Amino acid sequence: MRWAEISIPSPAESAEAVTAILLEIGCKGVSESGSNPPVLAGHIPATEGIQRKLEDLREHLSRFPEFGLKEPAAMTLRYVEDSDWANEWKKHFKPLEIGDRLVIKPSWEFYDGDRLVVEIDPGMAFGTGGHPSTRLSLIALERTVKPGDVAADIGTGSGILAIAAAKLGAARVHATDIDSLPRKIARENVSRNGLESIITVHEMDDFDSAAHGCNVVVANIVADAIIELTPSVREQLNPGGTFISAGIVEERLPDVLETLNSNGFRVVDTLSEEIWRCVIARLPD
Repeated sequence: MRWAEISIPSPAESAEAVTAILLEIGCKGVSESGSNPPVLAGHIPATEGIQRKLEDLREHLSRFPEFGLKEPAAMTLRYVEDSDWANEWKKHFKPLEIGDRLVIKPSWEFYDGDRLVVEIDPGMAFGTGGHPSTRLSLIALERTVKPGDVAADIGTGSGILAIAAAKLGAARVHATDIDSLPRKIARENVSRNGLESIITVHEMDDFDSAAHGCNVVVANIVADAIIELTPSVREQLNPGGTFISAGIVEERLPDVLETLNSNGFRVVDTLSEEIWRCVIARLPD
């Protein structure tokens, strides 16, 4: 089989969104190379429907400015022969220790250690622990989740944050994603970790009615979505509850902080890695 290799030079603040779109159109994984800016690359089968997928990709990229993201430079396309591209990316996904207690382990790798193991097969959903915003969210959950908590994960992707919350002691976790494919993959990962009795991956409408009385809500998405969701997150949290918001680029942090403050949250901590920020904010008791 021939494969189409899609390469996109991507500004750092747009890298997560570009990765998500490449996965959405059918890439099994996304690699990163170079810098200033880094180049993201993925492979899709060069079949009859490829032109439609490329058109969808170009349309998504052209709309980035609507969401406060820089539009990547023009993508390049080349065709390569079959070299097991569907599995090649797995060579670069190894167990990753994060924070003091967690390890993210791909389903095909072995890990021998005493950390809490979050086993993930990302499939075509974002969330391996390799992106700074995911790592920051995991560290924030480790600092926040207490045994017996009720947690919610908005924009769950592969389910990595919901699973981490359960491993850290949450007694009940509600999760959802705006797209049906990540919801399916998240459910598979929940089952892989044996957490079906704790984690429910809801359809969007069901999530809104179910995710209440929470001690912790985490949303690793983008600044504009966090700003829009903050009032509803406040309604989902118990008094004294914590909102972990991530996927925020440095230049948008003031906007997020202003929204949190105006909705009655007190910022407890802000975590940083490269240009990415994660905010831990709490409601009054």
